[in-house]
Amino acid sequence: MASTATHCLQLAGAAASTHRRTSISCKKKADKIAFEETKEGFVDYDRGLHEVSTKISGLRKDNIASHYRIRVAGNRFQNDWTVSEVADLVLSLDLSDDIDGLLNRWIGRFARKNFPYLIKVFRKFRFSCARV
Repeated sequence: MASTATHCLQLAGAAASTHRRTSISCKKKADKIAFEETKEGFVDYDRGLHEVSTKISGLRKDNIASHYRIRVAGNRFQNDWTVSEVADLVLSLDLSDDIDGLLNRWIGRFARKNFPYLIKVFRKFRFSCARV
């Protein structure tokens, strides 16, 4: 949203001059909702199973720049996964599998803000699976 402000300036030798100076301030849309962690849980009392997971949506196809959106619009191999889905897919791969190929099919790779959260998910997983 742009706002303008008018200021009166006094010039040297003039009593009161009214020159207009316009200042424009723009606020960038904050995508805090995209990076909120949501908890999801599943309980099966009959089998004694339970699972709790944290999901992060991240920036999706609608949030990336238009020239990247146009670039991937016609390609059927581009997928609009969440950050949590990408983390699950990468962690399910073997070491010999192609991680770059998987990340190149993800539309969210064009939003740089997704990667710190993706790294955060990997760190949490690595420390939770570390042997003591």
